[in-house]
Amino acid sequence: WCSRKDGGVEARAATDLLLAWNPICLGLVEGVIGKVQLHSDLPWWLLLIRQKALIGKLPGGHEIYKIIKIAVIPLSEAEPQDLELELCKKHHFGINKTEKITQSPDDSKFLLKTLNQIKSNVSAPNKKKVKENKEKEKLEKRLLEELFKMFMDSDSFYYSLTYDLTNSVQRQSSSVKNNVPLWQRVDDRFFWNKHMIQDVIDLNDSQVDSWVLPMIQG
Repeated sequence: WCSRKDGGVEARAATDLLLAWNPICLGLVEGVIGKVQLHSDLPWWLLLIRQKALIGKLPGGHEIYKIIKIAVIPLSEAEPQDLELELCKKHHFGINKTEKITQSPDDSKFLLKTLNQIKSNVSAPNKKKVKENKEKEKLEKRLLEELFKMFMDSDSFYYSLTYDLTNSVQRQSSSVKNNVPLWQRVDDRFFWNKHMIQDVIDLNDSQVDSWVLPMIQG
């Protein structure tokens, strides 16, 4: 579980969702990249894999994916906005979505919605803080644009749910870590998002191992 109020993470049973007050399903994601705060004056953001592409299979049926699009959720008490995620059939039964995730809307539209959500985190400024908040909004916009561009335009972020992409076949064959979770077998030098998912790792709970998704850049 990741708190949208303060960004804290904890391992909890799925049945605890039944006790949550007015839970809202935002849609489906392919995986969690992690948390990031690009500037001390800005909120923490939770980065999610919004769309992936299968680029190949390795012997043994291991599938390799490339990240195509991401979603960004500001970790705050603001009301959740439409992130253009694929609808969950279980929680959005009977609701038709005209655009499939492979036909996602223009990125500028998606970015605008994310920016509007972040802006809602900031209380109505008084006259003395108008300039300060405008500068903050410009910073938010610039950093978010760079963040989206890094994932969507670079074509350089990859992952596999079952295969270690950070070590050669020779090193894997001689490894003694074959019986441990994937994230514990990878080479930390190429585990690109480890620092972003560190809060989950620090829980030291085997129940969350499947949420730790090692990604590489290159």
